[in-house]
Amino acid sequence: PRAGQDGHCGNFNGNPGDDTTDAIRARIGMGVPQGESLFRTYTPAVPGKRETLSDCPPAKKAKAEQTCRAAGRTDLEACTFDACFAGTQYVNEGM
Repeated sequence: PRAGQDGHCGNFNGNPGDDTTDAIRARIGMGVPQGESLFRTYTPAVPGKRETLSDCPPAKKAKAEQTCRAAGRTDLEACTFDACFAGTQYVNEGM
């Protein structure tokens, strides 16, 4: 991490209490423009709306979970969420 680094994954200061969605949005805003996104798929942030696994279509969620299990991920819920909304190509990131 670099000094001043902040974003979806937090600010890397060792305090998970300030890495909630609300705290991150208060520090950096709702999100990045599509042209600056590092992800292949882009879902713009909507004020007051937080995506949950319930928002993932059932077939897509099943594939995401299957991919996470096959990769041996122990953080199944977080992995399934990321795979569903960002793509299964990210399942092996950060392992």
